[in-house]
Amino acid sequence: MMNPEASSADAIHLAVVHQNYIELILRGTKTAELRLTKNRNPPHGVVHPGQRLYFKQSSGPVRATAVVTHVESLTDLTPADVARLAKDSAETVRGEPDFFEQRSSARFASVIHFDRVQPCAFGPDFAAERAANPRAAWLVLPAEADVYPDCLATNLFTANR
Repeated sequence: MMNPEASSADAIHLAVVHQNYIELILRGTKTAELRLTKNRNPPHGVVHPGQRLYFKQSSGPVRATAVVTHVESLTDLTPADVARLAKDSAETVRGEPDFFEQRSSARFASVIHFDRVQPCAFGPDFAAERAANPRAAWLVLPAEADVYPDCLATNLFTANR
């Protein structure tokens, strides 16, 4: 299992997101992923610019990959901070109002900005990390799990599904 405190050179990331957000990511209208939590869980503090980010559809396959460009890690949030974050991130995160309402008591936020989005036919093997944490919506994987260069070399990118 990957150490969640691994350095930026040692990790890639897999974010589990709903299908509607995958579609927005693939269209280029969602350019940041936001995670609001009560506890300091990944991706908070473990994602860094230049790292590979894979997007897995909830109850579905890995559908896209991107490169992290900028990360904002916020702590000690109040409900007012969450409301302000909802307003400030509307254009990049594309979160629904109920998402922010349900997470108004979050104490930590991670805003992960990304670019170079590409659809992909497959993603990294994350079976060991998923077995260790079956309900996790964010997995930190070893850099060796990155299949993106293989996707490019073998031309296995697919059109938007």
